Amino acid sequence: MTASVAVERPGSATDAPSRRDRLRGSLYGWLGPLLVSAFAGLLVFHRLGTPHALVWDETYYAKDAWSFLHYGVEHNWNVRSDGSPANLHFLAGNPEAGLAHGAEWAAHPPLGKWFIAAGMAVAGSGPFGFRFAAGVAGVLAVLLLARIARRTTGSTVLGCAAGLLLALDGSWLVSSRVSMLDIFMLVWILAGFACVLIDRDRARAALASRVEGAKPGGPLVRHGWRIGAGVCFGLACGTKWSAVYAMLFFWALALIWDRNARKDAGVARPWRGVVKLDVPLSLLQVGFTAGVVYVAGWWGWFASGTGLQKALFGQTLPGFQRDWADLNPSGIWPTFLNPLRSLWHYHAMTLDFHGGVTGANPGRSWPWQWPYLGHPAAMWRTSAPEGQDGCHAETCVSEIAHLGTPAIWWFSIAALLAMACYSLFFRDWRAVTVVGGYLAGLLPWLPAAFDDRTMYSTYALPMLPFAILAIVLLFEGIYVPYRDRPVMRAVIGGAGAAYLAVVAVNLFHLHPILTARALPEAERLARLWLPGWA
Repeated sequence: MTASVAVERPGSATDAPSRRDRLRGSLYGWLGPLLVSAFAGLLVFHRLGTPHALVWDETYYAKDAWSFLHYGVEHNWNVRSDGSPANLHFLAGNPEAGLAHGAEWAAHPPLGKWFIAAGMAVAGSGPFGFRFAAGVAGVLAVLLLARIARRTTGSTVLGCAAGLLLALDGSWLVSSRVSMLDIFMLVWILAGFACVLIDRDRARAALASRVEGAKPGGPLVRHGWRIGAGVCFGLACGTKWSAVYAMLFFWALALIWDRNARKDAGVARPWRGVVKLDVPLSLLQVGFTAGVVYVAGWWGWFASGTGLQKALFGQTLPGFQRDWADLNPSGIWPTFLNPLRSLWHYHAMTLDFHGGVTGANPGRSWPWQWPYLGHPAAMWRTSAPEGQDGCHAETCVSEIAHLGTPAIWWFSIAALLAMACYSLFFRDWRAVTVVGGYLAGLLPWLPAAFDDRTMYSTYALPMLPFAILAIVLLFEGIYVPYRDRPVMRAVIGGAGAAYLAVVAVNLFHLHPILTARALPEAERLARLWLPGWA
């Protein structure tokens, strides 16, 4: 079986719904996911300012975001290995006292930190403020996944179930409650995926209405939604480089969808139309657009050291390596390209850094551990005396562990295996999408892992939505054959509700070690089920 065949399964014709049914479906299709998102917001924003500390890599991103608001680039900070004294000044509301001289090098592109800065501009520079944007992004991720699942299944109930499962996952909850980059990358990957899905449906409809009398290969399809996908994937890559794997996967998948759409519409030689029409247009709409958005995300760095920075921020601070090309003139490139040459040099330095991050680290987690939650990162831990933060023992421990909900992650392994079988034997395009999206978040890390590169469980977050979609599609596959049999339909529906209840109880049990609630040591240890969790 070829890959292109396995990706598409033509849907059977159904009676068109009435206008009233369409309006009702549209209303419920938005109301349900919005309610689920509101529930997610309650989980995220309750005690969002706790702990009053810089958790994990907040020590970089929160302070960098503050620098963006005041300079447009990352400022250097006076820090020792424990983050002091800059972190102490920052948390005390006096960030300026922690500044050192000059600009600071950053390991990741600026867009994610601009999102954090936007949250701080709205909600202040304290712990609630520098986590505010991450919380909003987490809620948006729930809404997007619910709508994506509804589009792929045609069921508002299943769409809401997908959104609810995301809201009940511990790794999503922690990522939405700390000021780090992963949740922003996730939301833009999901937004790009949603654009690609919408484009797929509209392109198939356009081909069906225009194919008659077309030349071999078929007519040109404009694919307007792919421009939106390019914008979203550019924003994702401008947050973390690893988003490029998702962008490449969905770009390739969309071209296979194009081939199958042309074939199903009766076009002769469909691959000819893909190669001649769809590939060049998609490179422009997705690749070029994403590149423009990515480079535009560095606007603060480009403006640094210029009169524009002075006008916008009231002070001048050249960004890290901003003047490198001026100090290292080229005999080939014209001087007006110096900013781009400097940016290229900056990227080369950063790429070398990422390739050299090796060595033992207690928080390190390997990609093959991510599916079964083998070694979640302990992001923050401290002791709490009796009476503090609800501690009722002589000594308690407050912890934030980047731990997914086992009832989701462990069951998703079976669901993903089932989706792999669906792909091979039932030619279900949705199953291929889910399995491919999951693997796009996992497989690219394996070469670096074999090269002993340090990595963490936080990198697995982009896999989570596809694990959830696999669970939802598996339930749909079990339910559909029995939808006309009331007893079996009730049994399967009850099993689905029971599964959601198990997931909710699982999250409730783990909630204290996800949200820095003080627990006696014995109760904390009772929640660490696997050796790697300790």
